[in-house]
Amino acid sequence: MKSLYVTSVSTYSGKTALSLGLGLRMQAAGLKVNYLKPVSTQPHEVGGRVIDEDADFVRRTLGLETPPWELSPVVITSELLDQVITGQVKRDFLAEIEEAYHRAAEGHDVLLIEGGASMREGYTVGVNTLNVVERLNVPAVSVVSFHGEECLSGMCVLDDVLASQRRLGDHLLGVVINAVPREDLTYMRERAVPFLEKQGIKVYGVLPFDQYLRALSVGEVIDQLGAKVLTGSHLRERLIEHMSVGAMSVEAALPRFRRQLNKAVITGGDRTDIQAAALETSTTCLVLTGNLQPTPTIVKRAEELNVAVLLVPESTLETVERLENLFGRTSLVQPEKLSRFQAMLAEHLRYSELIKDLGL
Repeated sequence: MKSLYVTSVSTYSGKTALSLGLGLRMQAAGLKVNYLKPVSTQPHEVGGRVIDEDADFVRRTLGLETPPWELSPVVITSELLDQVITGQVKRDFLAEIEEAYHRAAEGHDVLLIEGGASMREGYTVGVNTLNVVERLNVPAVSVVSFHGEECLSGMCVLDDVLASQRRLGDHLLGVVINAVPREDLTYMRERAVPFLEKQGIKVYGVLPFDQYLRALSVGEVIDQLGAKVLTGSHLRERLIEHMSVGAMSVEAALPRFRRQLNKAVITGGDRTDIQAAALETSTTCLVLTGNLQPTPTIVKRAEELNVAVLLVPESTLETVERLENLFGRTSLVQPEKLSRFQAMLAEHLRYSELIKDLGL
């Protein structure tokens, strides 16, 4: 049995997506795959049990028989954290993780282990990435996400990769660089990758940024905002690739509306002019703020165009801030997004080399 620990320096880098993509590819090759997320800080209650929602999604997608509550043996809730730091609870979390690891590994060819939100996570309770990797004695792949304009010529990417090497040492098998803008791909592949390989770090893939994979579903927006659905209750699975704020004049808004495809437009419920302009461009969803009802004409036109119209009580600014927290958190719940990511891995990931390095 072989194991692979998938980790990252920062949050929302693509660990779940890579774990899932690898799992599906390995299953297609005839390998018996299992999955474990040793530590979760995103508790989700189902049927009276606390589980990790992402881990349960991976379980369902891979068709695993493991009960969802066994996928994450250590789920850190705010209550548990308080009990740990006040000395009310003294659990050997690493021992619990090791026990779950051996159970999950039994009878399988490969066990994919997904790390926590980032390499910074888990120190308070003694289950940081390095502790877990050393206790289980498993190889690791680090997913490093491109930071865009924050850093000079991708310097942050290089720093994150080198930080992974420094923290994981000999346990680091290699890295996958994710979400690289198309205009930076040549630099990353021709300059950054050779530099990293000279440092003894193998780069298994450089994956391009894909806006479609960062899209939200209408249903996710409804749930996040607690929105009232005025039209399009059947459109929960429709995807929103861009978010546009309609707080300006129609003349100023129209050029932006025309450039952005499959967008959500957030605007006041009394801005009929902005709503009408948005409906004449590629719009998936109107989010109307201030609990101000749209006119019957807007509702009728949205129904004709199959556009969801949502109503929320908050201001436009408050609504935008809540949605910005969702964008960029890639989720592959929609089958078309999962298929697209698998195609990306097939083109850009050195899968056969990774498999060979794992000894499979």
